[in-house]
Amino acid sequence: MNDSIIRFVKPADALTVLNALSGMAAIVYFSHGNLLNGSLCLLAAAFFDAIDGKVARKMGGGTDFGKALDFGDLVSFGAAPAFLISFLVKDYVGYAVAAIFLTASLLRLARFNCTNTPYFIGMPTTLNGVIFPMIFFLQKLLGFSNYAYIGAALISSALMLGTFRLGKSGH
Repeated sequence: MNDSIIRFVKPADALTVLNALSGMAAIVYFSHGNLLNGSLCLLAAAFFDAIDGKVARKMGGGTDFGKALDFGDLVSFGAAPAFLISFLVKDYVGYAVAAIFLTASLLRLARFNCTNTPYFIGMPTTLNGVIFPMIFFLQKLLGFSNYAYIGAALISSALMLGTFRLGKSGH
């Protein structure tokens, strides 16, 4: 019996790993105050996440291993934005909202992993990889408060846990 991890990893899974590594890089950049590069890493993570499913379908469909590996989204679209929030809003509100956001992301990913529908239930976590960089770029342009991240995180949390349906691309 071949128990090597290599036999489980497919090309789409490599993209999922790149997504998680991009999320980790975002956290590192954010921790050093480099919000631009951190935001760019979140956008890269969203790109890798958007194409991993397409690659899996082109190569005959996803696997159970690939679906389990999708929990790597928690790094990019849960932990990295939560870290950014707690880095920018250094008070109990920021820390509490970061915890709520991370919990909502985890619950959303678990729901996705346990369901098999031709649609998304609630907002996909991947959108956080676009939402938070966009807030960063708009903040640079318009100069609004860091508390905008709090509002975005609370709205995003509610949308991730929502029960509305969104169509999946490619299905």
